[in-house]
Amino acid sequence: MNLEKLSKRVTQELDTTLPDDLPTEQKDAILEIVQRALLDASSRTHREMKETAVICCGPEADLAHKIQKQMDKKRDMLIANLSAMR
Repeated sequence: MNLEKLSKRVTQELDTTLPDDLPTEQKDAILEIVQRALLDASSRTHREMKETAVICCGPEADLAHKIQKQMDKKRDMLIANLSAMR
């Protein structure tokens, strides 16, 4: 799932759906809520995948830690990209 594309699509849809007379501050607040929701969903999914990897690789803990480090890097990159889109 490409969250950057999803975030852009949702932002564009909200821009066209929200009334034009809505103050910019309120529009920005709504868009920020959506971005936080995407980040929360991403973090939760990441956490669940990490737990699954550790459970599956129990005897091979070193492999699980390597997978965890890669997932952490990708999550950090995703958060940086979504934060930059603000």
